[in-house]
Amino acid sequence: MNAMNSSFAGCKIIRSNRPSFTLAPGIIAGLVAFSDTMLLLYTGYFILVSTPLATIEPLSMDLPAIVPYSLFSIALFYFGNLYKVESIIERRKSFSKIFLFCIFTLMVILVLAFVLKISSSFSPAWAFYWFISSLSGIYLVRLLARQCLLTWVQRGQLTRNIAIVGASTQGALMIEQVRKQQHPWVQIVGVFDDRSDRISEAIDQKHRLGSVDSLILMARVGRIDEILVALPWGAEERILSILHKLQVLPVNIRLCPESICYMRPKMGYSYCNGIATLNILDKPLSGWNLVLKTIEDKIFALFVLILIAPLLMIIAVLIKLDSPGPVLFRQKRYGFNNQLINMYKFRSMYINQQDDNARQLTTRDDPRVTKLGHFLRRTSLDELPQFLNVLTGEMSIVGPRPHAMEAKAAGLMYEDVVYQYAARHKVKPGITGWAQINGWRGDTDTEEKIQKRVDYDIDYINNWSITLDLKIILKTIFVVIIGQNAY
Repeated sequence: MNAMNSSFAGCKIIRSNRPSFTLAPGIIAGLVAFSDTMLLLYTGYFILVSTPLATIEPLSMDLPAIVPYSLFSIALFYFGNLYKVESIIERRKSFSKIFLFCIFTLMVILVLAFVLKISSSFSPAWAFYWFISSLSGIYLVRLLARQCLLTWVQRGQLTRNIAIVGASTQGALMIEQVRKQQHPWVQIVGVFDDRSDRISEAIDQKHRLGSVDSLILMARVGRIDEILVALPWGAEERILSILHKLQVLPVNIRLCPESICYMRPKMGYSYCNGIATLNILDKPLSGWNLVLKTIEDKIFALFVLILIAPLLMIIAVLIKLDSPGPVLFRQKRYGFNNQLINMYKFRSMYINQQDDNARQLTTRDDPRVTKLGHFLRRTSLDELPQFLNVLTGEMSIVGPRPHAMEAKAAGLMYEDVVYQYAARHKVKPGITGWAQINGWRGDTDTEEKIQKRVDYDIDYINNWSITLDLKIILKTIFVVIIGQNAY
């Protein structure tokens, strides 16, 4: 209780409501999104017509590319939560996201130009200059928007005044949750409760401003934007009675979650047949997120395969010269929803010593591995054919690494070592993953190693975003270069 009391003391509690204008988060998001859209459209057109790169006539595909490029970028910004107030204020995280999204969009445009065979009428130089100018402009707009928001917060003109009904432990939990968000535009005006015998020790008496009737009187003379009813859901009659009193106010009224909901802070709600329901667990990828993930996979896989086609041919020839046998090695591995897939790799073992089901883990200086195979494994070049698995839809660029059917850790099957091991199969397996860039690649000869790998896989699934995928892809390049834990 003492810890909660100190947490409560960190909240900004105000006893009076200074009248000020309210700028809703949706309006802020709309204004910033509009400025980003206009900036992308204008910079693309301006560079096209004002630079000596070319005229509009010969570059017939540049002008039509401006609108889809701009809209696609704005869509990425939206799904990346870049139009939330906190993202605008926290510039370090948002700037890295903007850079990654713009890079991704530029790659999409270039790959589409090649696939559609319009590269001759499309200027990569123009696209690059547009990328640089639009990125700089967006950064500048964000800095100006951030400064405006901070100024409004300091003046008290951009605030969300919140009153909490319920001075019990649940009310204290709600206050703690608000405090953790550290949003300077959110102010708790006080705690109200009709019962004096249910006050939590975490809520000081001086912060309790009275009963529900007192709250109604305060809302008449000052501005309160939100009322959070922090009562146990089982107290149905009491909640209905309080809501009946509060419904006369022009204020948003919200019912706070039960204590169990604080253990899963990302839970939301949805409507099922017109009835509001609490979302306990959601399918990791669905709707637009699934569309973005699919675009990411196809574009990156196609781009990489086009880029490394000569390298693939060279490796195939070297494998044939190094030892007899096929170039590719196909192995059954677990994929999405525990379904078996044929995963492709360059063959790195002698044909008569291959282990199709991975009964024996590969070790350092494994005699089953060919001379060329040691190099391919250390540099991860043996994994390159898996981009074909991505194009066929069996795998993703980023995701939990697919495991072989009989792979073991300390002599035990993975599913016998890790509780709910199969939860990592809720998404498609990937060529690279969150576990791999955090040092958990290579052999799994101990229970700890497979436990850590699965922990990172589950963390990736629960926190997936297009930004996280791009971050993993960039870090994978560094991990592959140093060749850590690969043999």
